[in-house]
Amino acid sequence: MSPSEPKRVAIVGGGLTGIASFWALRNSSHDVHLFEASSVLGGHMKTLPFESNGNQVEVDLELPSFNPKACPNLVSLLNYLGIATTAVPFSFGASDGTQSFKWYSSILKSVLLCPQMLWNKQACRLLLDAICFRHLAVTVLTDESRGSEPPKVEDLTETYLSDEGYSNSFRDKYLAPLLSMLWRTNAGRFLARFPVKALARCLSDHDLLCTDGMKPKWWRIDLGVGHFIKTMVKDLPHEKIYLQTRVNEITRHSKSNYGLVTCDGQESLFDHVILTVDGNEIIRILGSTATTGEKEIIQCLGVTRNIVILHSDHSVGDHCLSFRTSWLNMEPGGILDCNYIIASQEQPRRDFFSPKSCARYNLNTLQNIPTSLFGQVLITFNPLAPPHPSLVQGVWEFTEPEPTAESLYAQALLPSIQNKRGLSYSFWWTGRGILEDAITSGFRIAIEDLGAEVPFAVDFHPQPLDSTEFFARQVGLQENLTRTVLQAFRVLVIVLEITLLLLTRLYTPGLKIRARRTVFRALKSSAIS
Repeated sequence: MSPSEPKRVAIVGGGLTGIASFWALRNSSHDVHLFEASSVLGGHMKTLPFESNGNQVEVDLELPSFNPKACPNLVSLLNYLGIATTAVPFSFGASDGTQSFKWYSSILKSVLLCPQMLWNKQACRLLLDAICFRHLAVTVLTDESRGSEPPKVEDLTETYLSDEGYSNSFRDKYLAPLLSMLWRTNAGRFLARFPVKALARCLSDHDLLCTDGMKPKWWRIDLGVGHFIKTMVKDLPHEKIYLQTRVNEITRHSKSNYGLVTCDGQESLFDHVILTVDGNEIIRILGSTATTGEKEIIQCLGVTRNIVILHSDHSVGDHCLSFRTSWLNMEPGGILDCNYIIASQEQPRRDFFSPKSCARYNLNTLQNIPTSLFGQVLITFNPLAPPHPSLVQGVWEFTEPEPTAESLYAQALLPSIQNKRGLSYSFWWTGRGILEDAITSGFRIAIEDLGAEVPFAVDFHPQPLDSTEFFARQVGLQENLTRTVLQAFRVLVIVLEITLLLLTRLYTPGLKIRARRTVFRALKSSAIS
């Protein structure tokens, strides 16, 4: 049966991916039905009421900000639907309770607006690492040895940062906060086992590496993600959307026929099934219907659990630090929108894993909610400490794809089982943002597996571990010279740091003998080698 031949299609899951698939198929010859376990569509992209002083306003749990260059399909869809967007500044920040750092799209701008960074040795090293990383990490993308094979230790971010001599401060106060803001999760939890090639590709997609001289731009969906989803849903046949209808089981009736058994005991027959739920739920629903190959791949599509709290307690996290830092300001000097909070540590960690952290978003500015009427309207992801119960208006737990090396390798293997038996799987992660990845995944299934046509060009982004012709281009003389100078300067800084450390140990009472033994062992080892 060809993709365009009329079929009876079931979409399991009413998140943005399922909605995007249905939207792309709405004018096709297929008979499409969508099943959602909850009472509303949108998945964790919920729109909820917030009440204060007798007033009520709807707020979105999904942030409305995105990078237009990294999200071409989202931009095309928003333009087609006539949904307005506004440009917003880009910045992010972090603090560990002792130091605060605020970063902008340009490192130079970060220094000019926060010149006090230059008077701190750790901050200067952090600045140097950030500058070097933006120029030197590009070479990872042209390294053909870092492919999409099963991940090796030398391909992971932990190994790369250690081998290249980047500091822990760079990892914890620049890289982990930056990725956490881009992906809206705590990147420190999986950064150690994340492929460095996928990391470099993601940052390049967002114009955060020095590849073409462009600075990152950010837009905001003016009326919020909730309005965006409602606009898509209104074009769908509501009589074929089944809310509060969990799919309990999928059975195989014939070579091209599946039975969907829902929570009410009803069974419906379909020719094609699109599964837009997470891997564990897919395995549960398919049961014995899943083949060994399908199970091996799907079980490796890891997910991470996030807790999100809607509240008005501005003190959440303040027991860990005393700072305010922003990610997306409505205007220079405006009210701060995002606090990235790193838990204080009594002793510095010697291992790679980042300390605990959380992110707090100010919806007053992100969604234009007046403080005079509603007070503080905040969302905290994975809080270090809970808000005061009297100030909490909702708590939710949801899952998202966890982009570990194992997950990305399994994702690269998905084509081997995709649409082979009339089953399509929606897992897709490229680091371009939740909205872009969800829309692209839904469109890909509808277009490639079922022959759908959409009214604009769709960009099917390459796998995060793939190389592209763009990155294989020749690097100019100026960029090569810049990289050489930065490499030499970094080596000089590292040598000076080692020298200062040795001198400190030599002239510190109680450490002289230990330092001399250390130097003697190093010299002896060098002589032997």
